Amino acid sequence: MLTGCLFENRVGVKIFGDTSDLISLHKTVHKINMVIVDYDLDNTDVSNLLVDFLENIEKAIHRNRGMYYGFQSRWIDLLIVSSLLRSLSEHAVTDDMDEINMHLLEYIIEQTALSVNKQDYIAIINYIEKGLLCVGIRQFIKGFDAIINNKYSYEKH
Repeated sequence: MLTGCLFENRVGVKIFGDTSDLISLHKTVHKINMVIVDYDLDNTDVSNLLVDFLENIEKAIHRNRGMYYGFQSRWIDLLIVSSLLRSLSEHAVTDDMDEINMHLLEYIIEQTALSVNKQDYIAIINYIEKGLLCVGIRQFIKGFDAIINNKYSYEKH
């Protein structure tokens, strides 16, 4: 089962799981990222964020096969990834394991981010949940991309 903890600097979150947990999470994120690719939005910061998240999972998988290991992410990135996965999952064919992975990420971010910055947490959740309902996927991702660029200055590693 995936677990997580907040670093002492209160910026980073470490996500732990065994190899099968990480492979399963990777499949979920990849499956939902394909929604962005299908809409030809794979050159956006939203897509870059999901691709970076996928790469972090891959590194953790390949680093220590068969052991309980993990990767780190900024809590704000994890919150955005988790929220995007949930919102975009409505446009992908998901299964029970995908649901479990999304719930685990949501639980990890709730346990870590709420203690850091409740206002940003609530603002991001509200924007993602309401934004996708009001507009199409393409317009939502482009609008969200602008927010990431303006407020959080996300840069691909």
